[in-house]
Amino acid sequence: MTKLPLGAGAAAGLALGLAPAPAGAADFVVRSVTQPASTALPVTGPLSDLRAASRARVAVPTDWRVLKPLRSGDLRLLTPGGSCRYIVTFRLTSVVADPGDAAAYAEAKLPTPGRNRLLDSGTHGSAAFRVVRPATTARVRIDALRAGVLTRRADVAPAGRAVWSELRATALSRPGDECHSGSYRVRVGPQLGDALAIARTTLTFVKPS
Repeated sequence: MTKLPLGAGAAAGLALGLAPAPAGAADFVVRSVTQPASTALPVTGPLSDLRAASRARVAVPTDWRVLKPLRSGDLRLLTPGGSCRYIVTFRLTSVVADPGDAAAYAEAKLPTPGRNRLLDSGTHGSAAFRVVRPATTARVRIDALRAGVLTRRADVAPAGRAVWSELRATALSRPGDECHSGSYRVRVGPQLGDALAIARTTLTFVKPS
């Protein structure tokens, strides 16, 4: 399905260059995710001393508490709650691949693992996103992906190819927490879908690490 903008309360998001934010935009805050230089792509020509990376801004619920990231550039958060809380991690990569349809690309990179496990999907502009629940055991896990062509610049993308930006998000329940299906089908899954639907990624050049 195509996910449309979710509300008109988007002044803050628009001011920051994001697509319209969900209704009740005051309940959301814009945060940044940056691809580390260690995984950025080489550049040719005058900018060959730099590397090409993705940068993203995502609108997430204000009650998602920021945690120290485990990897440079990641955005790591903790959802609120009592018996069920999720640690959510957003991570960016840039991938050289053939140009094509964003929805098909996202589905190939994050396929549906089984019946009723696709929680959300859609397109927004030239990007596509998916949210799925893989088969897990003790802990509940949600995987999500937003994919779109970042650039076709000749000094970054080989001839006939494109650089795709992959914004991935993972939500993992804490050990020992009791998380029923509503926690991810009604709450965290749609929240991740909203965040990826209105996210914005841009190309940036960074010094090698």
